[in-house]
Amino acid sequence: MRGSRIWLVLLAGLLATAAKPAQAAAAPIDRCEERWFDQHLDHFRWWPAAGAGAGAQPPRTWRQRYFVCGRADWRGPGAPVFFYAGNEGPVEGYIASGGLMWENAPAFGALLVWAEHRYYGQSQPFGPDSWRVDPTFLTSRQAMSDYARLLTNLTAEWGAGESPIIAFGGSYGGMLAAWMRRHYPHIITGAVAASAPVAQFPGVPGFEPSRFWQVVTKSATPEAGAPADCADNVRAAFGRLLALGGGEEGRRRLGELFRLCEPLQGEGDAATLAYWVQGAFDAFGMGAYPFPSSYMGGTPEHPLPAWPMRAACAHLTRAPSAGAAAAGAVAGRPGGGLPAAPRRLRPGGGAGAAASVAAGGGRGGGGGGALGEDDDWLLSGLREAAAVLYNATQDKPCFDLALEGPAAGNAGPWDWQVCTEFLGQELPYFPATGGADMFWDQGPFDPAAISAHCREAWGVEPVLDDHVVADGGADYRGVTNIVFSNGLLDPWSAFGVLERPPGADDSVAVVIIPDGGHHVDLMFSHPEDSDSIRSARGEILDHVRRWVGGAAPSAPSAAAAV
Repeated sequence: MRGSRIWLVLLAGLLATAAKPAQAAAAPIDRCEERWFDQHLDHFRWWPAAGAGAGAQPPRTWRQRYFVCGRADWRGPGAPVFFYAGNEGPVEGYIASGGLMWENAPAFGALLVWAEHRYYGQSQPFGPDSWRVDPTFLTSRQAMSDYARLLTNLTAEWGAGESPIIAFGGSYGGMLAAWMRRHYPHIITGAVAASAPVAQFPGVPGFEPSRFWQVVTKSATPEAGAPADCADNVRAAFGRLLALGGGEEGRRRLGELFRLCEPLQGEGDAATLAYWVQGAFDAFGMGAYPFPSSYMGGTPEHPLPAWPMRAACAHLTRAPSAGAAAAGAVAGRPGGGLPAAPRRLRPGGGAGAAASVAAGGGRGGGGGGALGEDDDWLLSGLREAAAVLYNATQDKPCFDLALEGPAAGNAGPWDWQVCTEFLGQELPYFPATGGADMFWDQGPFDPAAISAHCREAWGVEPVLDDHVVADGGADYRGVTNIVFSNGLLDPWSAFGVLERPPGADDSVAVVIIPDGGHHVDLMFSHPEDSDSIRSARGEILDHVRRWVGGAAPSAPSAAAAV
């Protein structure tokens, strides 16, 4: 996720420490002004008049944070406004990584506005961790109304009511950008929806959640530059892990091999370990960038390597040349940098999947602790592959499954959005099959299990087709001026718009990046960018030029008091 959309605690941290732009003279945030806007708490109800005897009421307004950037480049009222529709994290992360907007605003004479999504970052209606106080007002509808009201007030204040506003967004933010063009065409002139999985809802024709993991697996194949045996070895390693998880001695051995901080107590914990590793491959698929980046993991000082799936596969191949080449990206990380090491939502298919695999036998005697040489190599390789993400800083003494990965993610504001609107959360809700992907059979897509979790966690159940009914899913008839861009190595492309929807206007455009990761086109340009990434950015900008037309004055206006 979205956004999207993954192990939420880890992702929130990643967004706050987004990759440093490679070619910016100063950190983008230094060229911005932080501002606050008095926003309506609820855009969809009438409040009783003061003293009308309605009893205690929540506050009617709250302070939303936004940033205005690049004022010196704006050519004044009538010139474009580039607006970023903030998604599920602190807005600074999007400012730091939004190179497409930064690098091109001067040529358009555009002003940059970045808005923070309610309940994330510092935009908290009820103080810190507002989701713990009352999550009721956390919806995409409320967030879009926030943005519409903010933009209407700002352009009126600036005398810029005729300025075309182009909405940009990636992942969930891309969904918001596209939906805003649909619902607020009088405010949003056009939308760039990068890696926006608008078709990830039950009820959309062709929706198949397991396709997510098929795209992840693609990054572990020669088609994406990985060794030919990587995906098969990953699949075999997961099978062995789950087989060992079926017995007490096998779980003890797994704890040693994976250098876990806490022992595995049962088959459910062994399944949690498997999903923890799967979460790393998820990040590698989304983070398929040709340059080092901390956007999907690590820190700016210790980013994920370029093509992180290849780096992970270096530990799961017997092809010496391929392994040596990829291992260069993680040199100096033997054992993932780890010395020998001394209550959560169970993802679908967890202990049951472990039992099924164990019952199938597998090398090394089912759930026993005995390991053959091949088993040890596979499981050690799986650990080292996961360490590319989970120990990017190379300083962890052991791995804590409860603090990172999927087990840490079934709480917080994003889980509320999953449990109401069913916004994207691949782990644990989108099952792999173990056939067309490199994981294991996790059972069918299980809405009943999702609803059970949501009732327990929040007292609500998701409306699975909410965004199909209200936002059209992948149906964009009657809508104009949207670019849907997707990288085909990004697993969220499984639910993206990959061809113009039937009946859609010609101005609804599709841009495909064959070797692209998660909204790489929105990032800063980099010397290692592929030709397809460069071409995609150029194509997107061509559409933006058509949308804004001759709106921009030729020189800055003295009336542009922003």
